[in-house]
Amino acid sequence: MSVNGGSDGPYIAVLVFRTEVGGGYDPPRFSEDIALIRAGSLDLARAAAEAQGREEETSYANEYGETVTWTFVGVADVRAALDDALDGNVTLYSRSFDDLEWYRRVFSTDLAPYGSGS
Repeated sequence: MSVNGGSDGPYIAVLVFRTEVGGGYDPPRFSEDIALIRAGSLDLARAAAEAQGREEETSYANEYGETVTWTFVGVADVRAALDDALDGNVTLYSRSFDDLEWYRRVFSTDLAPYGSGS
């Protein structure tokens, strides 16, 4: 949906959330959601991303009767999508990092080693 009613460009936002389970015995977990935002400018996209993050905060009882709370931490990044065409196989967001081993440990245990051809 358009933020200002016009024909807006796509932006990609990274929203960060904290998840806690009542009882305090588990450490909190964190997650990031990658959201598509339609807005007329980067500032409007950031405002829309922040509003979306706040709207997604929630609490509920899990199957053990413990309260699970999702809290919006903030917007880690907002930038224009790399491609305006959202109708096919396109790359929308890209960020770089320096440590591939750290990335494997944190994000993907099944990431094939670089140069393996997989």
